[in-house]
Amino acid sequence: MKWIRDHCAANDLELVRVENFNDRYPEEQRTDFSLTRFTIARSESPSVDGWALPTGLPPAASRASRRAPNRGRKAA
Repeated sequence: MKWIRDHCAANDLELVRVENFNDRYPEEQRTDFSLTRFTIARSESPSVDGWALPTGLPPAASRASRRAPNRGRKAA
């Protein structure tokens, strides 16, 4: 928990909510498992430029290399 708080403080983030879901585990497993959900927000909203989507396509070489492994697979 301390690590999350320190990380948020160092990166200009805000820890909004911490939820403990340990009660979803059977009683005998609760000592072995921990299920916690953290809700984190930015301290300030990004400007319009911060929400801009990337433009352009990746270079042709990187697209071809992603397809290369699938060429050898054919139905028998």
